[in-house]
Amino acid sequence: MPLEPTGPADPDVPRRDDGGQRYDVFISYSQHLDRDVATAFQRGMENFGRPWYRPVHLRVFRDMTHLSASPDLRGDIEDALARSSWLVVMASPLAAASPWVRAEIDWWVTHKGTERMLLAWTDGQLEWNPEAQGFDWSRTDALPREQMQRVLAATPGAPRWVDLRWLRAQIAERGSVPSNDPRLLADVAEFVAPIRGRSKAELIGHHLRLRKRRNRLVAATFVVLGALLAVATGLGLAADRSRDVATERQLAAISRQLVAEATSIQYERPDLARQLLVQAYRLSHTEQAVGALLGSASIPRVFHTDGVARDVAFSPRGRLLAAASFGGVRLFDRVTGRVVATLQGQRHSTGAVAFNADGSLLAAGDSAGQVRLWDMSNGLLPRLLGSVRPVTDVKDLSFAGTSPLLTVSNGLRVVVLDVRDPRRPAVADRSSAFESAFGYGAGVSPDGKLVATGAGDSHVRIMRLSPTGRLSSLSTLTTPSSAVVFSPDGHLLATAGRDGIVVLWDISDPGQPVPRAPLNGQSSWATPVAFTDDGRTLAVAEGDGGVQLWDISDPGRPLQGDRLTGHTGDVDSLAFAPGGRTLASVALGNAGGPDEARRAKGVVRVWNVHGSRSSSAYASLPAGQLSSQPFGPEGRTLVTGRPGALHQVDGVPEPRHLATLPSFRSGGQTYAFSPDGRTVATGHPLSLWDVSNPAKPRERGRFKETEDPLAVVYGPDGTVLAAAEPLGPVRLWDVSDPDQPRDLGTLPGSGATPGGAYSGAAPGAFAGDRGILAVTSEDSDAVHVWDLGRDGRLHDPVRTDVIPFRDARVTALAASPDGNTLYLGDSRGTLTTWDITDPHRATTKGSSQRLSGEVTHLATDPAQPLLAGVDDDGTVRLWDVGDASAPREVALLATHERFSTAGLAFSPDGGLIAVATADSTQLWHTDAGAVLGRLCAESVPITESQWKQYLPDRPYDPPCV
Repeated sequence: MPLEPTGPADPDVPRRDDGGQRYDVFISYSQHLDRDVATAFQRGMENFGRPWYRPVHLRVFRDMTHLSASPDLRGDIEDALARSSWLVVMASPLAAASPWVRAEIDWWVTHKGTERMLLAWTDGQLEWNPEAQGFDWSRTDALPREQMQRVLAATPGAPRWVDLRWLRAQIAERGSVPSNDPRLLADVAEFVAPIRGRSKAELIGHHLRLRKRRNRLVAATFVVLGALLAVATGLGLAADRSRDVATERQLAAISRQLVAEATSIQYERPDLARQLLVQAYRLSHTEQAVGALLGSASIPRVFHTDGVARDVAFSPRGRLLAAASFGGVRLFDRVTGRVVATLQGQRHSTGAVAFNADGSLLAAGDSAGQVRLWDMSNGLLPRLLGSVRPVTDVKDLSFAGTSPLLTVSNGLRVVVLDVRDPRRPAVADRSSAFESAFGYGAGVSPDGKLVATGAGDSHVRIMRLSPTGRLSSLSTLTTPSSAVVFSPDGHLLATAGRDGIVVLWDISDPGQPVPRAPLNGQSSWATPVAFTDDGRTLAVAEGDGGVQLWDISDPGRPLQGDRLTGHTGDVDSLAFAPGGRTLASVALGNAGGPDEARRAKGVVRVWNVHGSRSSSAYASLPAGQLSSQPFGPEGRTLVTGRPGALHQVDGVPEPRHLATLPSFRSGGQTYAFSPDGRTVATGHPLSLWDVSNPAKPRERGRFKETEDPLAVVYGPDGTVLAAAEPLGPVRLWDVSDPDQPRDLGTLPGSGATPGGAYSGAAPGAFAGDRGILAVTSEDSDAVHVWDLGRDGRLHDPVRTDVIPFRDARVTALAASPDGNTLYLGDSRGTLTTWDITDPHRATTKGSSQRLSGEVTHLATDPAQPLLAGVDDDGTVRLWDVGDASAPREVALLATHERFSTAGLAFSPDGGLIAVATADSTQLWHTDAGAVLGRLCAESVPITESQWKQYLPDRPYDPPCV
């Protein structure tokens, strides 16, 4: 019985309203799990063996159809049990745990015995032990143990049950089960037979005879009505189609509007923006919704702290994020956003946190001046080691490189702690007190030899830190002092303050620092600042809650990047995770939304960035050329880089380096996976590597005729390898034996483009498994179609057709997974599609509008009709090519790299797309299901009030519930 009573006089509680009739069957079940199963089962029993024109003659009691509001629910249930002849218990773990189901069984055993009780198994485990003549309760969870032991005590022996798990599974998958389903009829007959006192075979035979008689009558009726219905149906279909078109257009319009709304609030209210994007895609798969999903990784995530957040730090490996707040310190898993630990024992608000160089220690300082040291060897179970109170109100904490020294600042002085024994931290030295400073910035150089700290409102003191922890003054700078941070290489010092100017100082000679170019932002206040670990990007917090990114790869000419907005209060701390792809920021008085109840809680915003730009890519790998086949066959492994390296990119939260291939070309080279994933072909020299164990690649065959190919690509069965010779034709190899590759000759007329690079980083495109290879001509003014033979064995390749290009050069090519369509990009920025079903007569099918520049790469998604292309503006465009005659652009992915794309490829399962640029290989998720799951996991469900604000004309139906 699934209904829970809400009180003795609750008007919403069902009551008896059946006129006192008797029932043949009472169904006891868990409404939470088996409501639909019970409904189908009830309908099946009531209609079994019944002519359509007669009333139901097998009366089945089920709470949802026979009870209405009543102050005495239990009495009504017992009354129904008393008027029932048989009890059917639907066995499942939820039913076994239900107090109502247990009570119904107890009542039945007490008042009616056990002979007329039947079991229907719908979920969980049900295991009978013949030796013990009882259920194996170590494995059985679908029945209440105490009640069933009473049943077995009264009626020894194995009870009979019918397995209905298939029924629940089919309803969950398809939504319903036909009333004439043979399995349903057979299982219902199992129950009806003992109730009616007839054999199962006799009942089924009678039921089938009635159904045949009904079918004959229905057929005759349809013949009579057919002519009349034909006209009405035609008119109705036309009207329905018109309504469907109108509904589709309306849903598409709402979807586009939701995408626009989500885009406008994605920084101020990121949780709600994610929910709106999921709902937009749910309503209609418009190009705006698809594009927004693929680019949704740029929406910041929000981690909530206990109290207003003050400081943030990443562990050296980047997986843990420590956030200090008025409520203490929380440790988050940066990838999942889950709270993994909370540091206990903080009596005062925590204002600063810092990890040591190897991540084994975490220091936390509070407003009372107490510094606590935590053992982080097990990040899930931090252990307090020791504490000390060297100052009042800790503002900054910094470990001194790899040395066992920790600097503590309160804005007026710096104290150096010796933490060689973290259980007994000791003061090694104290600086002299500074003037009362408006700011309190302090930092330690990466080598642990220099300390810089604010010394007044507009002065920064630089001190030398000895290995024993002694401080000695070196120089004083006249510069804003609210933020003081060293670059990772220790050559630069960034200072910032109330005037909104960030100054970079060259401190190669710390006794005489030299100012470099200032960074002028949009705010009159700038603090704090943070460097990426490569020192090429600087994040600056500005007084209006914004965060400005700067490209300082040339410190003499800093370039302004993206500005991250959304905080409503002053940003109090910034930190980059190792690798520089993730930036964390905390601000006073901001919880990422308008709810005042949440505003009291602190937040950490986590941004996805790439250099000085906000990024929509989910991960980044080292730079390198990318072939059209850089993924292993299951999409778990990717090879890229200079030199090339194998990375695991699927099945792990973040890409993981596996091994480096000792094959290198200064300008970069491509690496291609064989279809079975066991071999990687590389250039310089052209060779084959056994990667059956990705962590330990082993060289196999090496080619002599082609020393330095520009690109390589495997045929569909992995026995043929096409290699592009430098400024020469495409050469084919038989690599069925990777230890002894065999030269098969070249394709006459093929060759490199005038610029010396092959189209799309590949010498050609194999058309599915048809044995067709398309390659560019030596002048790039045509595409040649070659038939290599369907048996996979090359004898004499035959050129079957030539696709000419008169007004442009062919610059990229790709084939559809079925091999029937060829996609060509040219130097004018045009995409054209060609039907090569007949390789002797290629015909044009359609084209796209002109791109912003030359199409440099093309790739097709193996799992869905999606085509990706890159132009020389560095933008990745995605087209829906379900109708190849009319490619429809659905998304743009910005790489923020111009004239530098070095490769483009989809994973074999279509879940990822990889784009190689001058400084990285970026990865995007393209599986809409995976993206939707991530968006739901990273946000709280939309509230009913929010729903009414954005979808006032639709009933509340949150998408992630």
